[in-house]
Amino acid sequence: MPTLWAQTSTFHNIAVGDDLPILVKFEFRMPIPDGAGALAISQKEEPVDTEKLTGYVKELLLKGFPASSVNSAATTIDVEISTEFLPGDTVSLSGYVVSKSDETAPPTVKCKITVESEKGASLAEGRAEVSF
Repeated sequence: MPTLWAQTSTFHNIAVGDDLPILVKFEFRMPIPDGAGALAISQKEEPVDTEKLTGYVKELLLKGFPASSVNSAATTIDVEISTEFLPGDTVSLSGYVVSKSDETAPPTVKCKITVESEKGASLAEGRAEVSF
């Protein structure tokens, strides 16, 4: 199926099964200074929480859908983390369109999103309902 692109996606040209773009996330980690005190001054990273993961999913949706739709108050994002991961870990987000409906006002597109580690292990899943 085609991969959606925010510059050209409209409700009418989206089909069930269309792929979302792939988003690879990683955050720069400061190098640890040499010396015995390195562990004492390095910050402990907290695992990615649902709020941060929701931000990742929103970033993915912005690559596939118009910003006005993704930022709509009627758009919803739900995420569930199955395996903890850190902000500095390299993860990929991908997804696809599972359904669309023009029977509601506004019309909506439902997507399923998967978050995987760089080794292919499933870390989290998400669902989004994008309002047009």
